[in-house]
Amino acid sequence: MDSMLIIGADEFFGLSLCERMMDEGNDVDVILASPDNENRRIYLEERLMWLGRNEHFRQLKNIGDKQYDKVCVQYGSGDFSADSFKNETVYILVYEHDRQKWEEEVKNDAVSCIILPRMYGPWKEEQEEKTENSFFVDDVADQLRNYLVSGTEKDRSKVIHLQVEEQTPEEEAKTKIIEWKRQFSSLFDKY
Repeated sequence: MDSMLIIGADEFFGLSLCERMMDEGNDVDVILASPDNENRRIYLEERLMWLGRNEHFRQLKNIGDKQYDKVCVQYGSGDFSADSFKNETVYILVYEHDRQKWEEEVKNDAVSCIILPRMYGPWKEEQEEKTENSFFVDDVADQLRNYLVSGTEKDRSKVIHLQVEEQTPEEEAKTKIIEWKRQFSSLFDKY
């Protein structure tokens, strides 16, 4: 896989996935939703300054005519139809906590969906630490990257439950979360 489009990569997980894909040498284009509050806008600007330094990263305003190997659309990130893509493999990424809503409102049998497990990270106070059946955000991003680049998606199941194994020990995850919060201290104090 050489190129990927991520629609709605404006949350912590989506931006972490971008980093992982670029680490593999993949070109990653993103289309971002407008942040819904000032803190999210500031956080997004900070992360984009970091990501934008990578030659494999590009932020787009609209889809355009470029062909991609894979397209990931974050559920809830706007009205993007699978019909917009001709030859690309398209996945809808759905957080576990949004799964029921997706099943009731949007479920589309024409596109495969990847259900992402519960995650923890620095974005909310109660999600700083691991809870039962949750995984560190980096471990989920790594596993999704592995799934997308490995070719194992050829089974083309319509609903894929991403299987994640804990890679980051809990203490290491806590250290990373503290470092993220230190880097964005004024932001995470409010967010």
